[in-house]
Amino acid sequence: MYGIAIRLTGAFKDYFKEVIYGGIDGIVTTFAVVAGFAGAALSSDDTTQFTFLIVLLFGLANLFADAASMGLGNFLSVRSDKDLYLVHRENERVGLTANPANERVETIRILEEKGFSSEDAAKLADTYRSNEEYWLDFMMHHKRELSDPRGDNEVLTGLATFSSFIVFGSIPLLPFIVEQSGDAATTFIYSCIGTFIALILLGLLKWRVIGGRLASSLVEVVLVGGTAAVLAYIVGTFFAL
Repeated sequence: MYGIAIRLTGAFKDYFKEVIYGGIDGIVTTFAVVAGFAGAALSSDDTTQFTFLIVLLFGLANLFADAASMGLGNFLSVRSDKDLYLVHRENERVGLTANPANERVETIRILEEKGFSSEDAAKLADTYRSNEEYWLDFMMHHKRELSDPRGDNEVLTGLATFSSFIVFGSIPLLPFIVEQSGDAATTFIYSCIGTFIALILLGLLKWRVIGGRLASSLVEVVLVGGTAAVLAYIVGTFFAL
């Protein structure tokens, strides 16, 4: 069980960026929908009921549409990075095969820039030439300055973004689902509190995975996400019914 937990933690760390990115975007964009219709619920009971329905309709539509858009966008982004990397890698392979002497000189230059002496750089370059795949990896990283995305899983990357968006983005909507006939102003306050709690959860998640200081993780996520949420609210109030 402990080994499984370690593997799951490692897999989660691999997609931690997507979880944070999807989570914050889900919270902020869904809260923007809530804020946009918040003012309409302050006039009458009939308007309140109608506005609750609108918030849920547009909120859920936004939630799933944006989650799918972000998930598919990440999927295509990783796939495109892989395709681009493979094209550059094949071009570099052709260069190593067709002009090994020139590529050796380039390798020596790179190594010298990294602090190696001319003699050591030449020895290392000759060593790299004996292992074409490693030499190719070296040139891709240090000459073309491209990281290797071949180990990235575009499906899991897209799913991580989609799932995080749905989970965290649904929190600002929960008060409108639970209190469909309640006071609109109070419900909106609950939504604001839920948004704040969701950001705290993301901060705790960041701290748990990355480590470091708990206060720094919380302040960073809450400050960034909270600023975006406040801006979303300000913009949303211009469209209040």
